[in-house]
Amino acid sequence: MKNALQTVLLASLVFGSAACIAQRRYDDALGEVKYYQKQYQDLSSFHGQLEAENARLKGELELYQGKMPIESAATRDIDERLARLKQLTEAIGTSVGAEPGDVEFLKVDGGYGVRVTDAVLFDSGSDEIKPEGKEILLKVAQQIGSQPYQRVWVRGHTDTDPVKRAQTVERFPHGNLQLSASRAVEVGAFLTKSGVSLEKVVVAGFGPAEPVAPNDTAEHKRKNRRVEIFVLDSAAGESH
Repeated sequence: MKNALQTVLLASLVFGSAACIAQRRYDDALGEVKYYQKQYQDLSSFHGQLEAENARLKGELELYQGKMPIESAATRDIDERLARLKQLTEAIGTSVGAEPGDVEFLKVDGGYGVRVTDAVLFDSGSDEIKPEGKEILLKVAQQIGSQPYQRVWVRGHTDTDPVKRAQTVERFPHGNLQLSASRAVEVGAFLTKSGVSLEKVVVAGFGPAEPVAPNDTAEHKRKNRRVEIFVLDSAAGESH
């Protein structure tokens, strides 16, 4: 009788231990499943965020590279707005007595741009904005602020003629690249002082790297010495 009781107790202990181990393994397995499920959900969410960010950056990159004209699926309302902006931009130049072509409107995918030659913005070899240049930029800033926007790129460009004057070389020892960057900074800073959001402005200097015309004549070089302001529309940035 004693031996039988011991056998029953031993069997109960073994069964109980086995049940505890099985339950523990089940709990561990369930915990792992929940862990990997959360990991999958987090990764899926992160992947979606990356896709959205990648699309947004692609839209900004198109503006940054200054690709224009680009085929656009803009609605009639957007086309009409761009047409009005073009008229306003052309009026900005004539209002301060700028030469034709000194202030140009650029249509780009997801926004628009304004190209201003350095002749109306700066004296030769200088990064100080002239009074008539400030008038132009003030109106550009007002134009930008008239509608929501996602980002504003300010790009400085020069021709291929090297910086030679001693005073200019002393001010810009790195030549045209530094001069174009400094001009972009000054224009960007003026825009922010005129109402454009500082957090949305990006500046860059390209020196002679991205000409719009061959650097073979005085007129072509004049076109290449410029500052470009590209505006990414808020709606376009959100849709990318």
